[in-house]
Amino acid sequence: MVNLEWYRTFKAIYERGTLTGAAETLLITQPGVSQQLTALETYMGVKLFERKPRKMLPTPHGMQLYIQVEEAIQQLEKTEENFKRRSLINRPTAKVGMSIEMFNHAFANILDELDMNVEFTFGEYEDLQSKLFTKSLDLTITTLQYNYQHIEYKHFCKEALLMVCSKDLDTIPFNRFIYERKTDKAEKWLSQQNWYSYTHKMETIKSFWTQNFKKKPYFKPRYVIPSLSGMLQAIQLNKGICILPSSLCRELLDKKEIVEVWQGVQTTYYDKYFAIQTQSKNLKQVEEIINNLLYNYKYYM
Repeated sequence: MVNLEWYRTFKAIYERGTLTGAAETLLITQPGVSQQLTALETYMGVKLFERKPRKMLPTPHGMQLYIQVEEAIQQLEKTEENFKRRSLINRPTAKVGMSIEMFNHAFANILDELDMNVEFTFGEYEDLQSKLFTKSLDLTITTLQYNYQHIEYKHFCKEALLMVCSKDLDTIPFNRFIYERKTDKAEKWLSQQNWYSYTHKMETIKSFWTQNFKKKPYFKPRYVIPSLSGMLQAIQLNKGICILPSSLCRELLDKKEIVEVWQGVQTTYYDKYFAIQTQSKNLKQVEEIINNLLYNYKYYM
């Protein structure tokens, strides 16, 4: 599971340029900074910095990650400072779990509108669901629904899934197969490519495959990256294919830095849900969060 402090440490290293400088900013030891960076790189599966004698130089992956997380962390730090200034006010604390991409896309914009304290947990959907079941969280945003006692689901949004690839990948053979309606050859071509997936279970790939080929995919992903933004960065820099939410891809598609491979016979959608721990003591706060997100999210789609 990703730790928010890893991203804060990454940002400090990026901005200060050294482990020592980052340690001074964060008020922790230099070995502590190094350990957190190593943990984040291991989690992301990519190298974020080149270690030079007197300088930490960001790699292309590091530059892309900084663009993704800078604004969200700044917003969290601003909110944290507001909390410190108002520390004498006794507010309830809601515990909310989601992906960091969902936080960046929808949640960071509404923090000042919430009359409560909020503790965020970023992670994979199944881990967050387990925390919800054990009452470690009050609310999660998820694509999964389980028949758990004391867990209630409420629909949040429906989003299109897009099959995208690097702009350097030659998709002409695939386009020809689709044009000639040679579905079997099109499927075979796709199956031979380097696939990126959020998990080994390939939920989104299976959903797309079932809808368009009426069967399950028979390949395994070459790369499993438990970060949607990490997958997007990888696709920019390497030849391969993945399926991602349309909201995450829109900007890079408009800039022609990635390419949409195929819309499919018809657009594949997936649903996101609010999963609520009905035994939480903070149901009033959970309801406030849900109402704010439902009202604001349509403006960021």
